Amino acid sequence: MEELNWKYWYTDVDKDQNQYTYEECNRIGPVDAKYVKSSNKDFNGNPFIEALPRPRDGKELINAYTCPIPAVDMGELDDMTINEQKETVLSLKRLRLPLSFHKQLEFINYDVVSSSYMLRKMYVWNEEDIQFSINEQTTRQIIKMRGKIEDSAPTEFALLGYSGCGKSTSLKQLFDNIPQVIMHHPDPATNITQITYLVVSCMPNSNFATLYRQIGEAIDNALGYPEPVYELMITKKCRSLAEKQLKVCELIEKFSIGTIVLDEIQLINFNSNKENSYEGLLGIVNKTKIALSVVGTDEAYKKLFGMLRNARRAGEYINASAYTSDKEYFNFLLSMLLTWQWLDKPITKEQAQELSDTLYECTGGIINMLIWLYKWIMIEYLDNRSKGKTVTINEKFIKTVSKKHFGQLKGAIDMVNQAKVEEMEDEQILMLAESDKNKYEMPETNVENLAYESKMINIVIGKVHQIYTDVTSDDIARYVRQILAEDEYHRMKPTEVAKEVVAIITGNPTRKKRRPSSKAPASKNICDYISNA
Repeated sequence: MEELNWKYWYTDVDKDQNQYTYEECNRIGPVDAKYVKSSNKDFNGNPFIEALPRPRDGKELINAYTCPIPAVDMGELDDMTINEQKETVLSLKRLRLPLSFHKQLEFINYDVVSSSYMLRKMYVWNEEDIQFSINEQTTRQIIKMRGKIEDSAPTEFALLGYSGCGKSTSLKQLFDNIPQVIMHHPDPATNITQITYLVVSCMPNSNFATLYRQIGEAIDNALGYPEPVYELMITKKCRSLAEKQLKVCELIEKFSIGTIVLDEIQLINFNSNKENSYEGLLGIVNKTKIALSVVGTDEAYKKLFGMLRNARRAGEYINASAYTSDKEYFNFLLSMLLTWQWLDKPITKEQAQELSDTLYECTGGIINMLIWLYKWIMIEYLDNRSKGKTVTINEKFIKTVSKKHFGQLKGAIDMVNQAKVEEMEDEQILMLAESDKNKYEMPETNVENLAYESKMINIVIGKVHQIYTDVTSDDIARYVRQILAEDEYHRMKPTEVAKEVVAIITGNPTRKKRRPSSKAPASKNICDYISNA
């Protein structure tokens, strides 16, 4: 056995740029490693860290966590049936808005994964005559990543909050920026697979034997296998729970897995048996030095970390619900949501301020509840409009819609609101974590610029979909942001942006440097500069 080290070359990219393309980050299967020199000298020479994309910040972060939907054209709605009109409202399910904990999640996840790889080294056994397959290639040597059992466990994070506050969705947006499988090539004859992360969504009333099976399934999915291989290896060949744990450890070392994130941990059946408890799962962390993070509700946190020896293992605590207690932040989200309205007379900023308290009371400030309620407000409005009824969006109308569609959730929302007042249970959690980790942060962005960008994206999506219906709104939005990044003074009109997006789609991006237009916005509000021209 000897330690495996190799020299590699750095990729030249801007500081705020990902060295991997969007397609590479979302590819199923391996992506060739691209290395970027880290500003942390401790990370220099560690290929498993320097092959990771750096955490996003600033405008790049806001763009990544904002997923707009097509613009609303009231003229087109008049030509639709009532069911077709309501169908357009369903796009709100895909709407994603930036939340205050996203910046913290981005950086802490990078810290978690890099600290895990700092505690491990790659070793090679050339004398063993064992074949194993990596990406349909074989080698007659064993290569594994191992940590020292005497070293401390790596940093982890616990992303906790109310149901519907955006935890699972944010997790997906976080990992959309990172290739799941990176392939290193120390020499032409050697391939080393690095699985950067695994996300395991816990099943209702599942035990830890089921959890280990799901880890095997997640490995199969990451590698792009059409049939279960490692899932069956864990379930069929390992009978006892201890054998399953050892097999999981073996796979973690074999595929250099950086972190495993357990989502919806409140669904796990917590057994008092030590081997079948979270303490048994932490034994895998001690042996392999993999980072194990959890996502779920505060109640599940208490079950997992009720004892101090487990509480210290929770690592960084991220309060995903913190933004729901801030009325100013709620108003910020509401102002962004009102970009899309299915109303004959749009709600103004002044009217939005009057409705804000009612919406906050009915949703508890939770983003999923806000979008859900807003969806039904628009649908109910369209229903009444089709019957010739005049409806005013006011406090009475909002509460009527809320009672009709959310009556069964009123008790849960009341409990959320009460928890914000009392904060009794939250204080017990805060005692086990650093107080500054729970503070929310307003996104560092210019709301006016964000509104300009969102409006431009919506208009261009509508124009491009007239020609290319198979191109997703997400892809079009990504192309628009690339173009607007070079249009610093917002001189381009929607038609010009749409033409350049079409050029990107057709594979002919022939953008030339534009001569600055002498035309200035007629209003101080840059959004007024955008028209359908």
